[in-house]
Amino acid sequence: MGDRDRATEEGNEALDPELLYTKEYCIGGGSFGKVYKGVDRRTGHAVAIKIIDIESAEDEVEDIIQEIAILSELQSPYVTKYYGSYAKGAELWIVMEFCSGGSCADLMKPGLIGEDYIAIVIRELLLGLDYLHSDKKLHRDVKGKSRTSCGAHMPSCT
Repeated sequence: MGDRDRATEEGNEALDPELLYTKEYCIGGGSFGKVYKGVDRRTGHAVAIKIIDIESAEDEVEDIIQEIAILSELQSPYVTKYYGSYAKGAELWIVMEFCSGGSCADLMKPGLIGEDYIAIVIRELLLGLDYLHSDKKLHRDVKGKSRTSCGAHMPSCT
């Protein structure tokens, strides 16, 4: 999705995200809400949809707004892409790039990971952190559980 399209959609809070995205199944959750694998109806591409119940996350609303503001500024192949956010009733939908590689814990389920692959994962993670730090941003939640791999060949820092 182009930056111009995304900017237009971000400015239209009345736009129903279910007209743009199909929610398929839950892939995770946390204190802010649940994350679903979804599909962009316009392109057919997979997306990740974080759905937050604003009423139950009342105390975290400022943190969520700050997270969206930061995500919307990030432009790096080492950071998960942000596509837009939408209000739907008491829900806030945050749509991001879908990273099909899973977490480091997922990668280890079949067995140990080779040192050569670990080196690639660490290099890509450090490139993502370097990008954030060069822009005076700090990632406050780097952990193996939320670390994901994006694209066909390279992991991405989220």
